[in-house]
Amino acid sequence: MPTDSPKYLVGLVDPETLTAAESEELHPSRIDYENCDILEIRYDFFDESEWLGLSGRVRKIAPKAIQLGTIRLKRDGGTFPDARAIERTALWQKILNAADIPEWLDLERDYLHDFNELRELAEPKGVKILVSEHNFTRIPGDLELKNYLTDVKRIKADGIKIAAMSNTDEDCTRLYKFAKKAKGFKLIAAFGMGETGKISRIWSLKEGANLTYGSIGKAAAPGQIDVALMRKAIDKLEITTSQIELSSFLNIF
Repeated sequence: MPTDSPKYLVGLVDPETLTAAESEELHPSRIDYENCDILEIRYDFFDESEWLGLSGRVRKIAPKAIQLGTIRLKRDGGTFPDARAIERTALWQKILNAADIPEWLDLERDYLHDFNELRELAEPKGVKILVSEHNFTRIPGDLELKNYLTDVKRIKADGIKIAAMSNTDEDCTRLYKFAKKAKGFKLIAAFGMGETGKISRIWSLKEGANLTYGSIGKAAAPGQIDVALMRKAIDKLEITTSQIELSSFLNIF
């Protein structure tokens, strides 16, 4: 993907930062929300009684931001009980019937058997689906990544994401190759977690990805960088020629 194509910075919406952003226009959380191209509403972080109104609340704060709705399971780094995964389709149906709804939904790769049902709910509303995979132990091998890409292409999802734990400085090279092969998706994220994966959250945007995640308030994943610094680095990325140069830039802050 050309380096001058749009690059999307995602921030996570949780109860603490949303309440803070609503409290005053110059609150740091509100500024972070406004700095994001996409806001991921983490429904699993909120009480279910609040779910139907969340999109509207976020829209009032950041009307220009694209919204990505997620009900993340515990096994994938969220708080929604794994045993209740079967209930999510019905919950999505309620959310999609609200006055304000996200433009995108996120579905984990392990639940691709729910994809067609979810698409039947989302498509009439003009809502797209991103398929995601999270590995908190290691970065999958080339064959595993190839199989993942094949699965997501087969179902014709709109976007693809992989976030995996990096254990060495060279680990993320496999993710960069994956991102290059994922051409054709509207949204592509492929980055490492952990300390050695930190730089990939930005550099992946030079390697074929167009989607990355930053933290608003507390980091929600290992190695996550705050939104304000991510925005500075992304704005500078076009003239950054190496990961070493990018790392030096980040170290200034």
